[in-house]
Amino acid sequence: MNAPRRALLLGGLAAPLALAARANAQPAWPSRPIRLIVPYAAGGPSDVLARAIQSPLQAALGQSVIVENRPGGGAIIGTEAAARAEDGHTFLVADSPHTIIPAVQTRVPYDPARDFRPVTLFGAVSMILMVKPSLAPRDLPAFIAAAKAQPEGITFGSSGVGSLTHLVPEWLGQLTGARFTVVPYRGSGPALLDVVAGQIDAIISSTLSASGPLKDGQVRPLAVAAPARIAALPELPTMREGGVDMVCSNWWGLLAPRATPDAVLARLEAATATAMEDAAVKDRFAALGIEVRPRGPAPFAALLESEFANWSRVARAAGVSVP
Repeated sequence: MNAPRRALLLGGLAAPLALAARANAQPAWPSRPIRLIVPYAAGGPSDVLARAIQSPLQAALGQSVIVENRPGGGAIIGTEAAARAEDGHTFLVADSPHTIIPAVQTRVPYDPARDFRPVTLFGAVSMILMVKPSLAPRDLPAFIAAAKAQPEGITFGSSGVGSLTHLVPEWLGQLTGARFTVVPYRGSGPALLDVVAGQIDAIISSTLSASGPLKDGQVRPLAVAAPARIAALPELPTMREGGVDMVCSNWWGLLAPRATPDAVLARLEAATATAMEDAAVKDRFAALGIEVRPRGPAPFAALLESEFANWSRVARAAGVSVP
């Protein structure tokens, strides 16, 4: 065999061998600590859930898991940091506002749908229509009838313009033809306190936010926006039972940056599923009233697609926008 031909053959063999060597040299994932970005301050629900799974997730992955709080901009600052991460070890603990932000804001420095891949849902809490005890209506149909009889006369408290607790009353009005006055507060806590005090008529919030006033009878629940009655309040009818086709929850889940490889996504989803089966995690979620929902990328992707479309429609019809 002549020298040029031999060189060509040897070169052809060397190329795949070199590729194989590089592939074998790549470190197994995870090769460094995992970073879970929570786009809110410490102590809130997203932070509590992230820290609940932190230890069992470390055990499942065999690697440290760091919960990093990056608050600011209504979750935008932390979410952008996660979207821009390229280390393959940074992920986002997202919640319902992730799908609301693009519906109410035009200048978002990332694409909430395209810049992330769903890993899995952690869980959700259903939204409950609660009123001050002195309000006359005792059920959802009577509440809607009263609202129609006095357009904009019934007041709802919300945690701020463009928030979940703002858009849900707007949606309720769109579904029923009733017109409400939505009063923005600096957070759902102050809004709930004013319902308890009788300063405003109603709020649509979750059992997680309103467990104390619900337990103490300081607010009266009229309906839950869940597919079926919930274990925490089995006597409470659903919105659908009251004639309103509304299902709505505040959810939490894990998102990965768009460039995350399939193999990493699968490994992280499996490890998270293992962590979620930990007895301490189950007890913590149950104590918070977190409802288990179908897990994995596919159910989460379906939820995200539905929520992006729904909140865009609701915000546009209500004319809600945040500068």
